[in-house]
Amino acid sequence: NSSLHRNWPNNIWASFAVNFGPYTVCQSHQDFANLSFGWCGITALGDFDLKEGGHLVLWDLKLIIQFPPGSTILIPSSVITHSNVPISRLETQLSFTQFSAGGLFHWVDQGFQSTDSYLATLTPEGEEENLRRREERCKLGLFLFSTMCSLPADREA
Repeated sequence: NSSLHRNWPNNIWASFAVNFGPYTVCQSHQDFANLSFGWCGITALGDFDLKEGGHLVLWDLKLIIQFPPGSTILIPSSVITHSNVPISRLETQLSFTQFSAGGLFHWVDQGFQSTDSYLATLTPEGEEENLRRREERCKLGLFLFSTMCSLPADREA
C-alpha cells in the first residue's frame, strides 16, 4: 500500500515506543498484541549501574541478563515473559522499543480491512480456506524459529 510509510528508511518494524523514564521499570509481561512469531528490539538508555540494576529478566528462559545503557536485544516479546530489574532512584533508565503489531499483518492478509469486515465477506468455503491459511501461518511462524537440533546448521546459513 503506497500510502503507508516506514518510521525510518530500511527499518523492519512498524511501530516503536519510547519510555522516557526517568525511572522506567516494566513488570513481567508478554506483548500479546505483537506478531506472535515476530521479534521485538529493545534498547536500554539512561545512566545507571549495570551491576546493580536495569537487568533484563526473561522468565520463561530463567535468564537474568545485564543490560547496560546503549545495549539492544532482540526477543520474541509476545511469547517470552520479560521484565527489568529496578535501578536506584538516583539513576535514570529509559528504553526504546521497536515492534510490529500482529493486527497489522492480519489487516494486510485480509485485503486491508478489519477482521470483522473480512469475515463478513466470507462464504462457507471461504471460511474453510481462511482457517487453512491461519494454520499455515502458524506453521510458518514456528518454522522460522530454530530448534536446539537445528542451531548448528542455522548458524552456518
